[in-house]
Amino acid sequence: MTLRVRPERAGEEAAIRETVRAAFAATEEVDGTVEADTVDALRREPEFDPSLSFVAELDGRIIGHLVFTPCRVRSEEGETAALALAPLSVLRGYEHTFAGTRLMRHGLAACREAGHGIVIVLGHAKYYRRFGFRPASQFGIEPPWAVHDDYFQALALRPGALDGVHGVVEYLPPLDLRADQSS
Repeated sequence: MTLRVRPERAGEEAAIRETVRAAFAATEEVDGTVEADTVDALRREPEFDPSLSFVAELDGRIIGHLVFTPCRVRSEEGETAALALAPLSVLRGYEHTFAGTRLMRHGLAACREAGHGIVIVLGHAKYYRRFGFRPASQFGIEPPWAVHDDYFQALALRPGALDGVHGVVEYLPPLDLRADQSS
């Protein structure tokens, strides 16, 4: 069994959608449709960069997916470019492959190599701290909605990237939890 992490390819949208849907349905007591719809909506955004959308492939089958999309930290003084990490999906039963860890390491390295400086994530504190994420509030970065401080996290991809950065994160519409997704 060989696990590979690579950028998504054209034509894999349906397989990625099913992987995201099934991964969230297995873990969140939901059917995973909202998360799968979110990935599809992100792909339609003009700012979407397919080189920052990754799959974990095991013997030719997509078992995981991770995507980074542009966001910004906005304050009265201006704005700072960042990336939003969301969602990270791995099919249940493939935890032993470390697909999530491999997706994260590969994805963060690719973002760093592409010249990005900051990644923001809303997710499980213990999991993301393994990769260097810390509560965003420690850097003066706030979510656009109410969320527990431990879950809203930031990571500097290069030294000093978070120095002096403060403000509220603005996401692309598909990731903005305040947006009405029903229209």
